[in-house]
Amino acid sequence: AWNVREPDGARRWEEAGRPVVPSLAVDGRAVPILHVTQIASALGLPVPPAAEAARLGWELSGLLDAWVERLRPLDLETLTAPTSSRGRSLRNLTVNVFHPVELLPDAFAAGRFPWDPDGDEGRERPLRSAEAVVGYAGRIAGAWTAFLLEAEDALAERDPAVVSPRGEVAYRELLASQVWHAGFHLDQVDAFLAARAS
Repeated sequence: AWNVREPDGARRWEEAGRPVVPSLAVDGRAVPILHVTQIASALGLPVPPAAEAARLGWELSGLLDAWVERLRPLDLETLTAPTSSRGRSLRNLTVNVFHPVELLPDAFAAGRFPWDPDGDEGRERPLRSAEAVVGYAGRIAGAWTAFLLEAEDALAERDPAVVSPRGEVAYRELLASQVWHAGFHLDQVDAFLAARAS
């Protein structure tokens, strides 16, 4: 256990990339723990089926919070520079990751997930400053956390079918795909920022 208020703990926390507190260090990687359902999964233990959607939701929340923290110190030039991910910018990747999350509460309530990544350029266009990009991501991350707090019991009780551009999927599967999507692109963000720093 590291206490980030003590010098050794603060140093180790910095070296780990300043992960969300609390986090578990598992196989050299920090796993943010925002909800008790995440602990079993992080340790490789089975997660009760009724808790799986909540665990996925909180895992996604941790990824979004980490993403927002990566964005905060960046200027617009860095946010709009092309990355090795097909030349997409961090601003574009932010819209690509956060917009589908914005659709997830309605997908749970109404069974529709009309994500259209082809519209990302139009959603990105109004984000003309670093503050606007951080504000966009922060607003969606905050709304997602509020949804989880409000819908936690319902997430444990039902797993509705959702109509998406890729066909009908269970809500839990939709959450799992968005966790993978956000984590994949967050790794790209980290690689891009590390390359610029060296």
